[in-house]
Amino acid sequence: MDRLKPNGKHRAKSAAFQGKIRRGMPFSLVIARYFVYVLIGSLFMAGAVVSLLIVAVDSGILYPSNYASINHEAMVGEIEARGTVENDDVPSCYRWGVFDEAGKLVEGDFDARSEELAEAFLRDGSVDSVVYSSPLGSPVYAASASLENGNVCVLIYDFNPDFVSKALRDAFPDPQSAVLLLGAALFAAMLALIAMRASHMLQRKLSPLVDAARRIGSRELDFEIARGNVREANEVLDAVDAMRLSLKESLEEQWASEQAQRESLSSLAHDLKTPLTIVRGNADLLLESGLEAEQKTCAAQIRDASLDMQEFVERIIGLFRTTPSSKEGDTTLADACCTDIVSKAEALARARGYRIRTTREQFGRLRIAHAADMKRCVMNLVDNALSYAPPETTVHLAFSESVLPGSPRSRALRMDVEDEGPGFSEEALARATERFYRQDAARLHDGHYGLGLHIVQEEMRRCNGTLNLENTEKGARATLFIPLLDEEE
Repeated sequence: MDRLKPNGKHRAKSAAFQGKIRRGMPFSLVIARYFVYVLIGSLFMAGAVVSLLIVAVDSGILYPSNYASINHEAMVGEIEARGTVENDDVPSCYRWGVFDEAGKLVEGDFDARSEELAEAFLRDGSVDSVVYSSPLGSPVYAASASLENGNVCVLIYDFNPDFVSKALRDAFPDPQSAVLLLGAALFAAMLALIAMRASHMLQRKLSPLVDAARRIGSRELDFEIARGNVREANEVLDAVDAMRLSLKESLEEQWASEQAQRESLSSLAHDLKTPLTIVRGNADLLLESGLEAEQKTCAAQIRDASLDMQEFVERIIGLFRTTPSSKEGDTTLADACCTDIVSKAEALARARGYRIRTTREQFGRLRIAHAADMKRCVMNLVDNALSYAPPETTVHLAFSESVLPGSPRSRALRMDVEDEGPGFSEEALARATERFYRQDAARLHDGHYGLGLHIVQEEMRRCNGTLNLENTEKGARATLFIPLLDEEE
């Protein structure tokens, strides 16, 4: 929370920055620009396709689209004048075939489609006509020439450019379709490039918003949001900036309020220690004097109550401590820590009429940090188990090596504390680590203030450990996962 402390200079700067009127081009113009790119690219592609056809015609590679239509009468005249037809006599822009008097194809270079159209043309008895008309393509024409032997030569042609070479004509699609397919491929590539550029532009325009959302999500609120040149994007960024400032002020106020509460409660707790010490000291003096039995009972109750109050005060001081009590560099052998915990747990259990059963592994040279805090956490869990377990039952302690939850590559010391009591209620499983939460409100009179599990949870967070609560077949289980360190660490 330190980075959210009130900063008057930054607040004034942010307010001034927020107050600036930021303009930019409308988003519609940004989109329209890419439509212009598409239009210009389309015109360029169309020009390139037409230019390619013109160059091919001028270089003698292709016949013009209208060559066959213009010259078909002359071609028919030449064939009739010769009375015969040879393949070399017919240009490649025509498909030709010779039919006998029975209508059977004798020779020619027809493909299947041309032969079918020529046969239909002869059946109709036309001299020159359109034999196929497509709404999407050029019409197909047919013309006939009589030969001296009585046969008929039929020419099939269309209004498309054709290769001058018959070998190229037969090997490749017609030039117009090929060039159109090439143009379509180039157009698709152009659209892909424009789309990539538009995507990059949008990503760049929205990057300040993404960055702001990420930083706000990580509770980093003391920064300035950059603006761009798109009006609508700037309006969104202005709204995000206003949200950032509002959230920053709210968190600063919350931080200040919590800090004040911490300081007040910590001061109050420290102030209570002195009168409690006096009360306990006077109670001890009274117990050492010649009191009657009833008076000694009252003095003992006063002393015990003062001890409970002192423990409560110590818990409050620990609860509002902002830093761990032990340094991270102070590490202890895991085995030694476990031995100390077992010794203290057994002493506490004997004093309260319970048994401790321990299961543990050996950890060799592995160590743990924050050993004092870890011992206090485990003893809190043991005390909690003894408080809820039925009298004269057994509390189970288990120490084993595991992995740290959420970090499968990190080794951890697992400490399980199990009792044979009623277990956690559904509500307790969800709220047991909340500050001052008690599953049974009557337990306040037994010296339980709903702080034990909350303190453990906070200690685990500070020490990168984990607390897990669950029910077993016999009772409740509380598990700590504490990071293990190698000896060199």
